[in-house]
Amino acid sequence: MDSGPGEAGVALAISPLGPSEKFHLFVSYSSVDAVWTHGLISRLEADLAGLRICLHERDFTPGRNVLENMAECIQQSQKVLLVLSQDFVQSRWCLLEADLSLFGSCLDRKPVIPVVLRPCRVPLHLSHLTHLEAADSRFYPKVVQLLCMPNHRLARSLPAWRPAASLYSGKSLLTLNCVNRDSLPSWKVGTFSTLGVPDPLKEVLEDPEVYKQAVGILNGVPSPRSCLRYLGCRVTLGVVLFLVAMALLTLTMIMGFLGSSPAQRFFFVSATIFFCPLFFILGVNTLCWFRRFSKKKMRELVLRVGEANLLLAPHSLLMGCDTMNKLHFVYVLLGDCRRVFLEAAEGAGEGEALFREALLQFSCSYACCVAHAYFPACEEAHRARGHLELGLCFCQFVALQLKAREGHGVSPV
Repeated sequence: MDSGPGEAGVALAISPLGPSEKFHLFVSYSSVDAVWTHGLISRLEADLAGLRICLHERDFTPGRNVLENMAECIQQSQKVLLVLSQDFVQSRWCLLEADLSLFGSCLDRKPVIPVVLRPCRVPLHLSHLTHLEAADSRFYPKVVQLLCMPNHRLARSLPAWRPAASLYSGKSLLTLNCVNRDSLPSWKVGTFSTLGVPDPLKEVLEDPEVYKQAVGILNGVPSPRSCLRYLGCRVTLGVVLFLVAMALLTLTMIMGFLGSSPAQRFFFVSATIFFCPLFFILGVNTLCWFRRFSKKKMRELVLRVGEANLLLAPHSLLMGCDTMNKLHFVYVLLGDCRRVFLEAAEGAGEGEALFREALLQFSCSYACCVAHAYFPACEEAHRARGHLELGLCFCQFVALQLKAREGHGVSPV
C-alpha cells in the first residue's frame, strides 16, 4: 500500500482556488475505468481537506450542451488529470476533453497530468507530456505532490511540459467528407468539393488552383457501370448459379437411380463433374464481387491520392484516404526526408525520381497514419531518431514499408 501524503512528516495542503476557479482538478476518463478512477478520487478527497474535483456525472450542468459543459469546467479547474487507457484513446468524448484541456493549457498554462492506467497508444498531441504510471509504487504520493504544488512551480517541475505550437510537423489539419456522403451507395467513389480551399488548410495552402487540381484528380476516379454494382443483382445471379449447380447434381443422381444406359450416365456424370464446380465457383465469385471491386477501387484511389500529393508536397501538405468517401489532410515537413532520398541515389535526378515514386506509392497511407496518430510496426524505427518529433517521418515509414514488402516476397517499388 502506498504511503499517505504526509509520509515525510510534512502536511501538504491544496492551493486555494482563484477568483475564476471552482475546482482544483478536472478528471477525464473512460467509463470502463470508472471504478479505478472513483477509487483514486475518493482517496484524494479523504486525504486532502478542501479538495474539489470535477466529474462530468456529478458536476456538469443538466440540460446543457456537453461541449459547453466540458469547456467551462476545464477552464474553471486549476489542473487536468487524464486517465489514459486504450478505452480512453478510442473514446471520442475523452479525446475531445483531452484536446480542450490542451487548448486551455496553451492559453492559461494549465497543467495537464496524464496517468497511464493500462498500456495504450498515447495520441500524438499528448505524447509530449510527462506521464505518470499507475503501476508505479510511488504513484499516489506523486499525484498528491503534483496536486498540492502551485501551477507556476508545477510548470517548471515537469521538464517535458510545453504548450504545443499552433502548427507543427505531423499535425492533422482536416478530415474532409465527400459532398454526396448522405446519398452515396457503398459501391460508388465519393465526390469532393473543389470550391475554394477549406479554412483549416489556408494557413499552408493559399493557391486555390493547386487545391482544385489535387482534389480534381480524385474526382476523376470513375465508378463502375456494371449491373453487378447492385447487391440485388449479385445475390440473384449468385443464387441462380447455385441452383443450376444443385440441379445438375440432382439430375445426375436421378439418372443413376433410374438405370439409364451407360452412355447417358457417362454424359451426365461428365457434365456434372465439369459444370457443377464451375457454377459453384461462379456463384461464389459473383457474391464476392463487391469486396474485390472495393479493394481494386481503393488501390486505384490510393494511387490517385499519390498523384495529388505530388502537387501538395511542396506546400508541406499531404492527403490520405482509408475509405472511398473521406480525406485526411496533414501538415508534414518533407525537406529533410527528401534530402535522404537525394543522398541515397547516385545523382540528383535519380534522387528526385525516387522521392516522387515514394510519394506516389506511400504518401496516402503515411498521411492516414499521421491523421490517426497510429504507425504500425514503428517500434523498430523508434530506435533511430527521425525527422518527425512525434511518430515516424516519411523516409522512416517508406523504409519500413519496403522492408515489409521484401519480407512478403513483393517487389519493393
